Amino acid sequence: MAQLLNNIIKVEWIISPRHMRNVILLDDHKAFLQYYRPFNAICLDGMASCEASESIEDGSRLTTVRLTAHTADDFQVDNRRLCWRITTVEGEQFLIGLDEQPWPVTTVVDTFPDKATERSGKTITVTWTTALGLLKIAD
Repeated sequence: MAQLLNNIIKVEWIISPRHMRNVILLDDHKAFLQYYRPFNAICLDGMASCEASESIEDGSRLTTVRLTAHTADDFQVDNRRLCWRITTVEGEQFLIGLDEQPWPVTTVVDTFPDKATERSGKTITVTWTTALGLLKIAD
């Protein structure tokens, strides 16, 4: 089963071990944040996309969540363990990562195209493989 989220208008990050404690996990892949958390927004170039796919490994069901976003901002991972919050056009919010392992893996690729019509900047890819899956944030 694969789930694809398009039309992501907002991508935010936070340092997960420090700020993501005490998240309450609910049934049906939902999370309740309880209180304000200082997420940092990334200025997107266009819209981001997110895909969640399931697989069976060693008898356990795992979900791999992959977020892809483009930005012109300078963004460095700097060996930080990051958690991500995404917001769709409809206002739904989802969480990628928690304050525990497995951590989401964030990679940043600089793109310097040879044509003026192609997109330049940074491509941020976040991959999270977990038994929890993509967590919808409950109000």
